[in-house]
Amino acid sequence: MTDSRSEQPPGGLRRAGTIAWNLLGVVLLLGAVLWVLSKFAFLLPAVVFALAFVYILNPVVSAMQARRVPRWMGSCLAYLVLIGVLVLAGFLIIPSIADQGRDLTDNFPTIYDDLIEDLEGFADRLGFDVDFPGYEELRADIEANQGDFWANRLDQITDITLSVLETLLLLVLAPVMAFYVLIDLPTQRRNLRLLIPERQRDELGHLAHLLGKSVGGFLRGQLLVALIVGILTSVGFWLVGLPFWLLIGMIAGFLNIIPFVGPWVGGFLGVAIALATRDAQTAIWAALVALIVQQIDNHFISPTVLRATVKVHPALIILGLVTGATLGGFWGILLAVPLMAALKIVVGHYWRTRVLGQTFEEASAAIEVYDERPTSEIIISRLRRGDGVDGGEAAAGDPPPPPASPPGEPSDPPD
Repeated sequence: MTDSRSEQPPGGLRRAGTIAWNLLGVVLLLGAVLWVLSKFAFLLPAVVFALAFVYILNPVVSAMQARRVPRWMGSCLAYLVLIGVLVLAGFLIIPSIADQGRDLTDNFPTIYDDLIEDLEGFADRLGFDVDFPGYEELRADIEANQGDFWANRLDQITDITLSVLETLLLLVLAPVMAFYVLIDLPTQRRNLRLLIPERQRDELGHLAHLLGKSVGGFLRGQLLVALIVGILTSVGFWLVGLPFWLLIGMIAGFLNIIPFVGPWVGGFLGVAIALATRDAQTAIWAALVALIVQQIDNHFISPTVLRATVKVHPALIILGLVTGATLGGFWGILLAVPLMAALKIVVGHYWRTRVLGQTFEEASAAIEVYDERPTSEIIISRLRRGDGVDGGEAAAGDPPPPPASPPGEPSDPPD
């Protein structure tokens, strides 16, 4: 009589098959999600901005709810404060930016010609013979081909109209959606939790908690980092006497929502404006300001403010930004980093629980990098350490490093 156990596949093969089917299921699920998103792509900006509103305002609303303020009232107060801050910032900053924008527009022909002359002189000193068109030559060429220029763009009227409608939809739908989600967020969480099978409820709930904390920490932190970078760049350019210092600084701060982009663009614009309107010394000072702001951001501001996010290697961030730009344009760039952080959490959790056989509590302890200490305490400890953010010995009060994997246990997947 044949033993039925001999007909069963070996344990290792059975485990590999289970992992393969799980991976196939994840791939199919992601494909289905992407297909659905492609059908409703016009709603993606409104949904993204609504989620950003929720992640930014929910801590404030939850804190007021903990002090016995009704959630609907806390949501209204949070919106009023946010609108008040934006209006105040508009009154303080927008007039200066508008004045500098008008000055830049009026002086653009002179700035363009001076910059072209400097570039041609620099290329001539290097032994290259280049000839860039001057402003009047460029303008005459555009006017000569104006008929073809506008004829080629008549077919873009529909796209422009759709873009305007999408922008209006974004401005109207995103705050309204976020407001209603904020009011009912605890109830929605409980209802979603009840839809999960009971044996997986705790694990998936904790994984969702990690994802929410990572993405929310990134959104809130990146906005704060962008604001700080914009202020530092503007002040630095003002100190070195650069024209249009506030306009260029705000551009650098806004673009710093995308990691690594803001200081580089601000530095390039600062050097170009300095060469066209001042001298080489001012251009060197502008480049130095951009470099200092970038180093402060990379080694001090971002690691401190973004401590609630999962760390992703800079090389992977750059690769993700390029991939996001190829697949989704501006929105792909904007969403690349939070999606990579979320993917790292999901893949790391799956690897540890399904491959290494850890419990989800052990997996989350290894994945989570959130520092519960106040930001001021973290800043003081890093200043005492004196060796940047990642290197050197831990300062007193710093959290201990995660324990190493036991001998013979497979290592974590690379970042």
